[in-house]
Amino acid sequence: MQGLIFVTWERYLTEHFGEKLLYAYRAALGETAATAPLVSRVYDDETLLAGVSMASKLTRLPADVLLQEYGRYFMINGLTRHLCMYLLAQVHSGRDLLLAMSNAHAQMHLASEAMTPPLFKYLLSSNSPHELVLLYDSPRQLCPVLLGAIEGAAQRYGETVRIREATCMRQGASVCRFEIRFFRQAVDQGQQPEAFERSTHWKVQQQLAQLVLKVLPTKDGLTLTHLQRVLQRHLTNPQHVRPKVLLDALNHLQHAGLVSSTANQPGDNLTSRRYWRAPQGNS
Repeated sequence: MQGLIFVTWERYLTEHFGEKLLYAYRAALGETAATAPLVSRVYDDETLLAGVSMASKLTRLPADVLLQEYGRYFMINGLTRHLCMYLLAQVHSGRDLLLAMSNAHAQMHLASEAMTPPLFKYLLSSNSPHELVLLYDSPRQLCPVLLGAIEGAAQRYGETVRIREATCMRQGASVCRFEIRFFRQAVDQGQQPEAFERSTHWKVQQQLAQLVLKVLPTKDGLTLTHLQRVLQRHLTNPQHVRPKVLLDALNHLQHAGLVSSTANQPGDNLTSRRYWRAPQGNS
């Protein structure tokens, strides 16, 4: 599983239940500062499942309640917004976000065989552009997370959503079938300038990310320092080749499944880490 899942899971626990619970959670799992999750890493499914079980014991809440709340939180928290900006800048509704997620998850698996994001198919409705059906088939059977993510997708764009889980793997069905309809709400006119400024900023960041993707090789890869030298020939603004700015662009592309790196290889560190363009899917 993607490291972002683990990092935002612990943030969810902190924001909803407080730091005291997080300390107890980490102590129970034997987690230390040195072994705390990182967004750049990939972790085993069992690690998250053990964490959910422990959180359920500590909070005395059913695991499915925690998972659904977390799925909603994942879609709207600031870290996800920052790291997934490349995708978020291209969509403007909850429905389109779910479609983009489906394609991005398939692309992530192409970028790294170690990455096994939840794959789900969708059926578009011929009756309404606001309706779709999601088909989720995973041995993890974490359908409550997907349910919460659908709710979070609507919340992100100020929409409401009606969800009907017509079939569920946990009840013996071959797939979970979510029948979804989004409802748009009136736009708050007072928030339009802020939204415009944010979109303009995202556009600049997206253009830089696209340039980074263009200059990266398809094998072997470039270190951050080498990439910086290459981009200096293309960019006149020195701010755009600062290490932090380039790292942001690389993170955005990695969380869209468009860039691979050596982040999970033995001996990796930020100085020696290499980045290259991932194979492209058909979607």
